[in-house]
Order: sequence, then structure tokens, then C-alpha cells
Amino acid sequence: MTEETVAEARPLTVRLAASDIPLNASLKWPIVSADGALLFDAGAVVPDASARAFMFRHFEPHRVLQEPAPSVPDDEAAKDGPLTLDDIGLTIGARVGLRGTGGTGSAMYASRVIGFSTPRRNGERSLFVTQPVMTGFDPLDLTLGEQVDLVALTGRGVFRFACTVDATCREPFNYAVLSAPGAIRRLRTRKFARMPTRLAAHFAADGQTHAAPHLGRVSDISPYGMSLTVANPAARVGDRLKLSFQFKTDGVDVKIDTIAIVRHVGTIDPADGSAAYGLEFESIEPSQRIALKSFMAEHS
Repeated sequence: MTEETVAEARPLTVRLAASDIPLNASLKWPIVSADGALLFDAGAVVPDASARAFMFRHFEPHRVLQEPAPSVPDDEAAKDGPLTLDDIGLTIGARVGLRGTGGTGSAMYASRVIGFSTPRRNGERSLFVTQPVMTGFDPLDLTLGEQVDLVALTGRGVFRFACTVDATCREPFNYAVLSAPGAIRRLRTRKFARMPTRLAAHFAADGQTHAAPHLGRVSDISPYGMSLTVANPAARVGDRLKLSFQFKTDGVDVKIDTIAIVRHVGTIDPADGSAAYGLEFESIEPSQRIALKSFMAEHS
């Protein structure tokens, strides 16, 4: 079994000037940062000059001219040499993130290891996992022979590997038997203190169903919260925000939509009126938290 790796494909873009971006009018094209992160989608509205100035101060806005070219295989491979389940320390009860190849796109579901087969002569063991689930979605139905992508977080690091679905079972509960992992890759050493970063995030006050989301800049992040710089701070400690952000880890695009609680409001910058919120994630899917830890491991 070979591991599929994907090279990052970027859309063709052109850098924007402030005069290129209309205010209080629907955009005819998406605006992205220099690294491709979405700042405003087509049809969104940049509400005022303050929001536009904030965008230029913290990002490098570009206009998307065309869709990215199709992904192509990449030659990047693991440098650790062959690894086994014993090497990575995966145990019964461990949570894993699982991504299928059906119509689920890049969505990662949460699953749990419930057992292993008896080792074969070559030492390989099959993997037994619960049916993958994600809150708000139907459980993921796996197909016999389908290849699935897994991310596992253990005490020895963050690992990614692929398996083939060898069997699906309905009794005494829904679970799947996966082949022995192929091409196990160790991601970089874990580091879960808040990590400096520069991500775009969109937020709105929780409960305001029709409010247009605002743009903010994630300046540091951990698996449990982030520091979010905003143009016009209006939230107070204890307020809840609807928060959306995305990132890429090991070639997989991950989008997180969650509720965050404001735990701290920083001092307002007299130069531009911005301030940083200290946010705590109220809830994140286990698979998304694994992906976030993987992202931090890759950039530590």
C-alpha cells in the first residue's frame, strides 16, 4: 500500500490596493491572503473603511483570478523509516481522526480504537475501530475495500497513516476492521503551548443569526483556545462568539466552526483601535482537535 500525498495547489491571484475593494457592497470575487486563506468570499461585504484598513494591516489581500489547478502527487515521504503500530504506541481506547474517500471531502470524523488482530508472521496487525462519527452529521459509512486516512495522537507524537477497509460489522455494534497501516508517517514533535501564527478567522456574536461575520487575525493558537486580534472590540469577558477558521495539515484542509468564550480583552491599540481577545474553545470535535494538534506539530 502506498501513501497518497498531495502537493499544495494555489489559485492564481493578484495583489489588491485599498482602492480596489468596494465598501458596503457585495464583492464580485473572493479576497484571500498571500498564503491563500479566505478573508472575504464572493458576495460578502466589507462594511467600512476601518474593516478594510484592518485587513490590509494584518494580511496581504489578493483577488482570486481562477480556480487552483488539480492536485498532483508529491514525492515527500517519511524520514523515520518503517514504523509499526507498536512503534507509535497506539492503544485500545485511543481516539483517531479518520477521513474517508467517499463524498465527505476533507472532513475528519472521530473514531476510537477497540482492538487489534493477532500479529501475523511479518508482525503486521489489523486495526479494529468504531464507526466514525461527527456531531451534526450522520455516522460515516465505510465501504469494503475503501482506503481511509487516519491521524493518531499518542504519547510518542502525532502520526498519519492509511488503511484499507477489510470488513464492516453491525453486531454487537457498528465497527470496522482496517488493514495493517501502510507508510506510517511521524509528524514533527508535539508542542501544545500556544503557538504564534497568522491565520484569518471570522467571528460574530453568538445569537446574532443574521449578523455579518467580522474578520480577525489569529496571532497565536493552542488546541484549546487562541488570541484573536479584532478591528473594533465590542465583546466583554464571558461573551460567546461564533468562530470560524481553517488551516491545512499534512495536505488536508480542515475547517473549524465552533463557539468560543471571551476570557480576556486586551488593551486597545491607540494607533488603530484594535485589541486582542483571549478565547477559549467551548467545544471542538475530537477529530478536529487532533487535526489542530497535528497542525501545531508540523509548525513547531
